[in-house]
Amino acid sequence: MKDYVIAFSSFYKAAYAQEKLQDQRVRSSLKKTPPKLLKSCGYALYVRTNQIQQVIDILQKSNINDSGVYEIQEQNNQIDYIRVS
Repeated sequence: MKDYVIAFSSFYKAAYAQEKLQDQRVRSSLKKTPPKLLKSCGYALYVRTNQIQQVIDILQKSNINDSGVYEIQEQNNQIDYIRVS
């Protein structure tokens, strides 16, 4: 399983996205977007999955626009975010 961050421009978009994912039995956590990803404040969903494309498809079908999907990679106690969408 890989960890991902899906960034949104507002709390409301992130909360709505979380609701749509829950409807499809996809678990996620709602937290503030890491400052490394967005200069402005925003919220993000953290998802652990092997099928990130399925998650992206759910959001697209629900007409929910994200600010980016990033894979979380940790090396030598440093966290990097690799954009996947």
